[in-house]
Parts: sequence; structure tokens; C-alpha cells
Amino acid sequence: MKKITDYTNFMEHQSDCVLRLILEWQPSAAELSEKAYEQELQAWLQSKLPDVPIVAQYGIAKGKADLVIEDSYIIELKLAFTDDTLPEFDRCIGQLERYRQKWVDNERGRVYLVIVGKSDSEFRHMIHKAIERFNQPYILSNYFYLVEKSA
Repeated sequence: MKKITDYTNFMEHQSDCVLRLILEWQPSAAELSEKAYEQELQAWLQSKLPDVPIVAQYGIAKGKADLVIEDSYIIELKLAFTDDTLPEFDRCIGQLERYRQKWVDNERGRVYLVIVGKSDSEFRHMIHKAIERFNQPYILSNYFYLVEKSA
């Protein structure tokens, strides 16, 4: 069993390696479901991090995180937020809060929110502000990352 550190670049922290790999991932151009993009991302990560444990639908905080790498890094994937997806937006904020309480505050690791597609500007503004608020208590480092991907 390998670890993320086996795949980091020189002087790269594990969390930066995970972020780099998420940024390198290109979702397929087709309009896929959230689950299909999650499976694409998982396959991509497994190809870049062979033999590193990556678990889909990891049970945490009375819910399930989409992907967890090495029992330390949560990846939550969402489709772009629009007026039609207000309940999903609210659910996302609630998930991030649960991850803060049950994962980050217990020093388990970092959380990456990956949004595929272009969200409405008001939702983009709100999610950026939410990520800033989630990171405020952590002075030395960010524990929440937002990655927006085009489909």
C-alpha cells in the first residue's frame, strides 16, 4: 500500500498534491450526472495515485463524503449551482459544516469542494464566502478548498 507522499513533487505537501491532481483532472465534455463525474474523478485519482486507498461514499457525520483519500482528504463533488438547485446548495453548506465539526476540528484532514460546471454568480459568491468563513478559525493553513471545473 502506497501513500500520497510517494507521489508528491519535491517540497510539495500531501494536501498540495491532492489539490494539484484535482486541478489537473478534466471532466468529460458531456453533461453527466454528479455520480458519473464522481466516478470519473475517482478513476483519474486512482490512475495518478495507484495503490493509495481511495474510498467512495465514505460514511462520516451522519452522511457520506463522495471520496476520501488515505483516510485524510475529503472530496465532495457537486454540479454547478443554479436557481433550480437551491436545496442542493443548502445541503452542500450543511455538509461542509458537518465535515468541519467531525473531520477538520478532529484533525483528520482537509476538505476539497469540487464544483463541475458554471454556477450562477450569486451562488458562486456565496460559496466563495462560505469557504472563507470555514477557513477563518485555522490561522496557519486552509483546510477547505474550492475547485471550480468546466464541463
